[in-house]
Amino acid sequence: MSGPGFFRASWVVASKDLRLEWRTFETLSSSLVFSLIVMVIFSFGFSFETLREMGAARLVPGVIWTVLAFASVVGVARSMQLERQQETLSAIFLAPIDRGALFLGKAMANTVKVTVLQWVVLPLAAILFDFGLWAVAAPLMLVLFVHGLGLTLLGTLFSAIATRVGRGEALVATLLFPAASPIFISAVKCTTVLLEGKALGSVSHWMLVAGAFDMLYLLLALSVFEFVLEE
Repeated sequence: MSGPGFFRASWVVASKDLRLEWRTFETLSSSLVFSLIVMVIFSFGFSFETLREMGAARLVPGVIWTVLAFASVVGVARSMQLERQQETLSAIFLAPIDRGALFLGKAMANTVKVTVLQWVVLPLAAILFDFGLWAVAAPLMLVLFVHGLGLTLLGTLFSAIATRVGRGEALVATLLFPAASPIFISAVKCTTVLLEGKALGSVSHWMLVAGAFDMLYLLLALSVFEFVLEE
């Protein structure tokens, strides 16, 4: 019996994960609580006088991407752990779909979750660190999406590896952060420029770097995902 096409299978996997998240709100709730706690801790660590002296452009990008990096790990690592815990991977393996479609579906669902997380973290950062968000909201959301996509692609792959060897978020973070260092560098550079009031075009080369790494991570993950899941 022939199965669904590659992209149809990916959408089925992604919609299944998103429906499960909608019913339980387990992954997003833990990521959002973690983000809130860390942002509040950072805000108490810097007084308003310090913020005015340093400027939001020097402080906020590092805070935002530190929070998003660790909160994304908390969320993405759960995507494969749930499949192992509920022993549903065996059923998925029996389905006539490409293993790459399974990865892409998981990555799509994780991207949606991380995007929702970004929509919450960004206004929260604007409130706690007192910087103008409205003027830079559109280009900043583009920066968050492009760089967040790279994190979710790598995070989904490393989540599968960590689950395969019976480990959790600690191993995902250990693998993800060094491999995603170009994404983090580009993200901080682009965010800093926007908060300084400059146009995103002035760092277009960093956006191209991030896009190139996104494509590299996607192709790498699609090529090795089947071997990662082998018993």
